[in-house]
Amino acid sequence: MKYLLSIEFAKLRKLTSIKVIFLIYMVMVPLLIYSLGYILGHTNLPFLPTSKDFWSFPLVWKFTTYCASYFNVLMGVIIVIITCNEFTNRTLKQNIIDGLSKKETILSKYMIIVLVSLVVTIFTAIIAFIYGMINSVEIDLYKNAHFIFIYFIQTLCYFSFAFFFAVLVKKSAMSILFFILSFLFETIIGAFLPKIIYQFFPLNVFSKLTPIPFMEEFIKQATKGTGEVIPIMELPSIIILSIIYMIIFIVIAFQVLKKRDL
Repeated sequence: MKYLLSIEFAKLRKLTSIKVIFLIYMVMVPLLIYSLGYILGHTNLPFLPTSKDFWSFPLVWKFTTYCASYFNVLMGVIIVIITCNEFTNRTLKQNIIDGLSKKETILSKYMIIVLVSLVVTIFTAIIAFIYGMINSVEIDLYKNAHFIFIYFIQTLCYFSFAFFFAVLVKKSAMSILFFILSFLFETIIGAFLPKIIYQFFPLNVFSKLTPIPFMEEFIKQATKGTGEVIPIMELPSIIILSIIYMIIFIVIAFQVLKKRDL
């Protein structure tokens, strides 16, 4: 495993675009947490807390992962670039020539997905911790901390989806375009479908892993007096369905790579 990672790190060090994307992520996530927390904290809606509460324990865990989730598409582009770069430079085939089995070569790609997910999740956790320590009167580190793990699952899901597209298309520009447009297409299709059906679409399911705090209360207020019932899937069901979708994307990508001439 260490040998496979060392090979992947040697390739990644040469990709300047990845460093730029990571830098954008590291700047924009804390900025969005502050900006959105300030805006929501000054909306004067009765069910929303103050800005300081958004940045305090235990709410900061949930709020930070929600804000960070907006950049999972950006981080998914990293997975697309890494994967497509392998096809462009024929490094997958070179790895096999150098003695790696096809299974080990494919496994190394999944290891990168997990590694990027871990880095993103740890960074997000650190940001949440810093905000919480600065703004909390009473420190409760454990309540809502499980959202960090849920966020990790969400990144794995989005990155597996990005990997799936990259494997099918192989070209960086086209893969990135299709990956980004897929979010738009699913939203457009979902607008014409009953909400009870649209809630099971994969990207919609992934997004619900880190919902905006007080979403249920917001829906109740928005539909109050209208008689409209908006279906809300419970979080355990969302997690299970997300993992199922993730496995499907990974298995399909694996089968394509297994049968393809690398």
